[in-house]
Amino acid sequence: MNPVLLHLYPVGFRRAFGDEIAESYREATEGAGRGARLRETADIVTHALRLRLGVGSAHPGGRLFAAVAPFGLAATATYSAFNLIGSIGDWYVMRTAGTAGDMGPLVTLMNGCYLLTLVGAVVALAGRYLPGVLCAVIGAAGSSVAFLYPVWRMPPDLRWELVGFLLAPILIAALPLACPPDLRPAHRVRGTAGVLALVAWAVLLVAAVTVIDPLGIGLLLPWRFGVPMAAALLLAGRRAVAGIRTTVQLACAAAPFLVILYFSGWAQSDDILTALGALAVTAVALRLRRRSGSDTVNPA
Repeated sequence: MNPVLLHLYPVGFRRAFGDEIAESYREATEGAGRGARLRETADIVTHALRLRLGVGSAHPGGRLFAAVAPFGLAATATYSAFNLIGSIGDWYVMRTAGTAGDMGPLVTLMNGCYLLTLVGAVVALAGRYLPGVLCAVIGAAGSSVAFLYPVWRMPPDLRWELVGFLLAPILIAALPLACPPDLRPAHRVRGTAGVLALVAWAVLLVAAVTVIDPLGIGLLLPWRFGVPMAAALLLAGRRAVAGIRTTVQLACAAAPFLVILYFSGWAQSDDILTALGALAVTAVALRLRRRSGSDTVNPA
């Protein structure tokens, strides 16, 4: 084993478990191919960095990311579905009017990236965690890159105002990568057929919303956003909600939804402040309820 890999670990951990890690690496890679060695090396590097950054399963940061990860995936699925619905609707209107022009290929690229993001988030929520998250990140990055073309044609002073719009989806999609491997959500759907059925359900839901209102008349009501969000939270399940046990976890779980509400145009700055106030009140109520419950169990 390359000594450099061991030196990635904190000194105390390396002294306590260095020999064990080296022996495990030797056993796992003995007689294995190059691909297996690369995977083992990547696992060691990732584990060492988690310990260095304090986001392992034994650290509060790791448990925080584990609690927030399902909601990051749900927010990613919601945002991609919302954009996919709007983009397909706009493309349909432009095509019907014969005004699609040169934007046709760009819209097609963005739709493909939105679809990849949606499928990745759904697959990750179903239990195929790492492949799904990676697909969601790639899709989010692809859609932001596709947006660079129209953004770059804007005046320079407006470009920087859209940096958050381009980076926020990527950061939210990548948030679940910080969840420690041993705290990742358990498989919700067994078998490849079940995962494919769930993906088909998500795609059909997007198609149904688009077909019902292709012209965006319903934009007066946030149902284009609300329907995907309700479906994504339903897919995340009660287990994700039960994993929220502290006020910090509650705030961090709500943050991705507040961000996508803002960048999707459904919430302005005042609305975000109102939501933060409501979130603070909810957090205080939960803390008081938890404290009163503990007092009941352990009376003085």
